[in-house]
Amino acid sequence: MYDVIVAGGGHNGLTCGAYLAKAGRRVVVLERRDILGGMCTTEETVAEAPGFKMNPCAVDTALTNTPKSVIDELRLVEDFGLRFVTPDPWAAFISPDDAAIAMWRDRSRTVAEIARLSRKDAEKFNWLCEVMMDAWWTAMPYFQTHPTRPTPKAIGEVLWRAAKGRKSLRPALRLFANSPDQVIEEHFEREEVKAFLANLAAWSMLPLQEPGSGGVLAMMVAYFGWGVTRPVGGSGEFPKALARCIQAHGGEVRTGAGVQEILVRSDGVAEGVRLHDGQELRAKHVVGAMDPQTLVGDLVDQAYVPDTVKGELRALGVLRWNISVIKADVAITETPQLKCGRQELLNGYLMLSPTIESVRRDQLQSMAGELPDGMTMAPMFPSYVDRSQVPPGSKGETIYLYMQAVPMKLSGGRDWADHKDDYVRRVIGEMDRYMPGLAGSVIGQYVQGPDELAKKTFRGNVVHVDMSMHQMGPWRPTPSLAGYRTPVENLWHTAAGAHPMGALNGWSGRTTARTVERVLRKAKDASSPVSVPVAAPAAAVAPSTNGHAPDAPRVAGRVGS
Repeated sequence: MYDVIVAGGGHNGLTCGAYLAKAGRRVVVLERRDILGGMCTTEETVAEAPGFKMNPCAVDTALTNTPKSVIDELRLVEDFGLRFVTPDPWAAFISPDDAAIAMWRDRSRTVAEIARLSRKDAEKFNWLCEVMMDAWWTAMPYFQTHPTRPTPKAIGEVLWRAAKGRKSLRPALRLFANSPDQVIEEHFEREEVKAFLANLAAWSMLPLQEPGSGGVLAMMVAYFGWGVTRPVGGSGEFPKALARCIQAHGGEVRTGAGVQEILVRSDGVAEGVRLHDGQELRAKHVVGAMDPQTLVGDLVDQAYVPDTVKGELRALGVLRWNISVIKADVAITETPQLKCGRQELLNGYLMLSPTIESVRRDQLQSMAGELPDGMTMAPMFPSYVDRSQVPPGSKGETIYLYMQAVPMKLSGGRDWADHKDDYVRRVIGEMDRYMPGLAGSVIGQYVQGPDELAKKTFRGNVVHVDMSMHQMGPWRPTPSLAGYRTPVENLWHTAAGAHPMGALNGWSGRTTARTVERVLRKAKDASSPVSVPVAAPAAAVAPSTNGHAPDAPRVAGRVGS
């Protein structure tokens, strides 16, 4: 029997397994595909371009290098071969008339870029970053502790930081409560600045007018504070390093082992899993590293799920506005030349939707099930900063083409399979305006529409649960499922939808592992036999000075934390 079975070999499941294996637990991580990583893989997806390594979903390891990093704690660099590149600038906006704003790691350098367009907007941008950075610094201890039972140390640190940055907290709370549209329109005037921020905000897959989602812009500030990193060789190197860590500490990792059902005893306690091939594995605890709907709604017998939880899952916001994404991998024969003349912008994402109004229009068309005219997009060229992602000696590049405002479901019963490839070709044609000759350099493409993404996670939401305020923090994903727990005893939940914020950093897997480890230690302490001293014969008991027998010795025992 295992101590813990982790169902799901994404980066959070592997992180959870790594911490448990490091703690000496007998753990196995099960992944249904033949490749580890879940939404964090590197694969040769373009058939016409062998040797071109693509990142089908995640590409950046966001926030992994903040203090208390899982990379550092698990020694993934020192002991397990993980290496990083740091793109700089990490993103840029380019307008059709070749005006550009680069997002450098050095915030003052970025502010100077904006100042060339508008000194007033530059000052506002700097203020926005300062306020949100203070909020990040204050909240960071909470994001790295248990969301519903934070440690006293974490609470104390949050309160201390809140006192230090108290002048920023009131405006920060208002920014987080507002919609991105309100934040942008209230503080900025230049169209280029507004368009860039709208492109960033659209990554939430929520309308720009959604109240309580203004905090999505805070991710930008975190990139200034801690930078953006990418694993050398592609994002899939991160889960590979985690797997090596698990195995080095005696744990197991199995691919091609999809879980069909969570096994639950008649008393409502999880006892293992049944795989698609019929094999059953037993464990004291099971961790589901997947979206909450798949775990609780599909893999658990619904007799063990209370009506309250069923209702919360029905109401859970998962792409509720019908706004989804298309992700395309494109191989090209040569490095494109940017018409604006700033080749350094190829280091990061390129935000190419020209106005805030074009982003709004694309989102509205998507909500109605129509293919958007404006093609809001954020392409990047991972191989430009990491040549290990193309064949040796190649002059070509890989394009990570992300379109963050398309309909999840097309109107009129249309099928994405009939439209996705043509739509991507249209997008590449639009990119050709910014980098002439790009369309003619395409070797091949591999496109994942919303339908394909929905086969990987519920409705294709790459962060599992919509990133609006009422579904964040101690309420994520729902009140009954918050804190990595489920209605089934000894069945736990980890992944982006379980963490109070969600991002590619492993924090969800780490906190889940620590939570399960505490429960295992308490169970061991409770079951440990307690030695009871045998009373000595009456004649052998030495009298005490007050005429009574001395007290029996106390039995020392470890108290579970």
